Amino acid sequence: MLLGYIGPVMGYLDQRAELRDETARLATLERERDGFKEQLAALDQPAVLEARARALGLIEPGEKAYLVRGSLDPPPATSTGHDDGGPLGWLIGIF
Repeated sequence: MLLGYIGPVMGYLDQRAELRDETARLATLERERDGFKEQLAALDQPAVLEARARALGLIEPGEKAYLVRGSLDPPPATSTGHDDGGPLGWLIGIF
């Protein structure tokens, strides 16, 4: 008669372990969901919406849009390989 109880008890213990794992997974998913809700709330602020729209290249009505072509970084300084001669170094370049 004792052997008849082994199967149901083992099933109960397996289900209990599975329930514990699923409960932990649920808690993780709920924390993730709460994080997403916070992100959505932050994205709904006007300053954030404007920054995202500007990043996409959108402008407000009445503004003028300008397109800048090329690189905005200045070209690297060229080195002549010798001393510039101090404040009058431009004279050395002439002679």
